[in-house]
Amino acid sequence: MKNIPAVFIIDDPPINAAYLAKKQMEDAGLAVENEGWFSRTYLSRWREMEKSAIIPNAFFKKVIDWALAEGVKGKCTLLPCPGGLGCLDQAVTGYSKEQLQELLDIFKNDYLKNFDLTPEILTHTLAWDIQNKKRLSIPEREWTARQDEETLTDYMAEALRILRNVGIVATGMTQPCGFDGDLSVYARAVLAAEKRVNRITQTFYFNDTDGQNSKVTSKVMIHDPIKNESVVSIVSASKGDEPFWHTLYGEGDPIQLADYYLTKDGKAGRFVDLLATDSPLVFHAHGQTLYSNGSELGFLSLQEVVRRMKTHLDGRIVWMKTSEFAEWVLARNQTK
Repeated sequence: MKNIPAVFIIDDPPINAAYLAKKQMEDAGLAVENEGWFSRTYLSRWREMEKSAIIPNAFFKKVIDWALAEGVKGKCTLLPCPGGLGCLDQAVTGYSKEQLQELLDIFKNDYLKNFDLTPEILTHTLAWDIQNKKRLSIPEREWTARQDEETLTDYMAEALRILRNVGIVATGMTQPCGFDGDLSVYARAVLAAEKRVNRITQTFYFNDTDGQNSKVTSKVMIHDPIKNESVVSIVSASKGDEPFWHTLYGEGDPIQLADYYLTKDGKAGRFVDLLATDSPLVFHAHGQTLYSNGSELGFLSLQEVVRRMKTHLDGRIVWMKTSEFAEWVLARNQTK
């Protein structure tokens, strides 16, 4: 198949959610032991990332300037209430008024050219009390999994509303750290929130990754052609701990890490396996894994990946925003 979609997803901006999630849990008196393989592997040294708790605007500008020059497209998170430090339509601790406006200008004027912007719910750290405008003492991931459809819809709508207040129409939703509840309920909540705030009836969300199977497909969760309503679950074909996590503390070999996606000779890597089954090249990274505690090693590795893609995959792929890709998935599903 020619013109296989390529979609690049950036999660977590504008904060270092890996650091702030741990710090806020500790500050709230919650357990922050490194339970589970992911925390043991990547987050046991989380305190070393204090200096990059908030990633500089200049870095996000550098990334989008590169993406525009290279034609890279996809989706980028913009947290409406980053780390529960305040809301984008009011004030956020750690940003001056001028810095916050600069951040919004970068995302509205530059990112929207090649990327859809979505909330990653509200804070990505501790859940947010939308009535009293304060953090709760429970991680957002755990809190969302316990809510009914109506409460989830209200929570998602608040995220979309804040972005709309600053001039951004978010065309989809991203779930921080995965959703452990009923995904059919989640999909209905996404659609209901988009209809309420943005009057959008065809939308998507990003929650799932699949780094194991050679054939990876995104899923149509809702499709009602009479009402012109649809929700597509975008599935990243990267492993959950995308390779740039190895640069989190400013360490790692960016050239070697690029091999996960595509080797220098173009003969091996995750992308080769996916193309063998005509699977889309949907892959993801995180703001903090690209910034790499100030070293930008993850970003250097991403640049190497895209250089190899241009060398070996030119003419075989077409870059898409996630909204465009969701339309592609829906059309392909209808054809089948």
